[in-house]
Amino acid sequence: QWIQDIAHELRTPLSILRGEIEAIQDGINAADEPTIHSLHQESLHLQRLVEDLYTLSMSDSGALSYHKAEIDLLQTLRESLNQFEYSFQEHGLNLEQRLPANTVASVQADEQRLQQLFHNLLKNSLRYTDAPGKLKVVFQTSADWAEIQFTDTPPSVPDEALPRLFERLFRVESSRNRLTGGAGIGLSICHNIVEAHGGQIQANHAPEGGLQVTIKLPLKTLSKKTIRG
Repeated sequence: QWIQDIAHELRTPLSILRGEIEAIQDGINAADEPTIHSLHQESLHLQRLVEDLYTLSMSDSGALSYHKAEIDLLQTLRESLNQFEYSFQEHGLNLEQRLPANTVASVQADEQRLQQLFHNLLKNSLRYTDAPGKLKVVFQTSADWAEIQFTDTPPSVPDEALPRLFERLFRVESSRNRLTGGAGIGLSICHNIVEAHGGQIQANHAPEGGLQVTIKLPLKTLSKKTIRG
């Protein structure tokens, strides 16, 4: 099934690339700027897919490297959200941030992998949330844990799909699985990154009618920033 699913995912961009190149060779299409741009976009799609498959296979085998250091989880999250602000506006979506101000949430983590985690979740909401809509990101703490909730508006997923969302190559057969959707790899990578940091990740139906993904990561310390006046 793995091989069949991977072959299916690789076949689509390859078929498009081959079709467009053959159309140029046969003189049907001109090798002009729009055509070159289309070829470039398909090659980027193919590259992202192969890189995601490689990352997932490395993670599954335990060979994915993690370089952990003490970092500010809130700052890493805030930077990731700021990078996606414009993309959400472009898609008619509101990105609502509910993060505590003047607070440092220290964790022992690989900052690059956490950015990858947040980016995958943001891309997931960006890809599947109907416009006009919203993604709300909430940060809170309980005991020695930091909890981050990504809650978006409709559409959601069927009940039976919730426990399978983090399975590799699983795709929802519903309105949350469109032609513009991914290959069912991003959330699997998220799951592996969270587990590698001793955390937990789960998905539920959101009160707003979409999907709610909750991440829990172990905290080292939580403190207030010193404000110089």
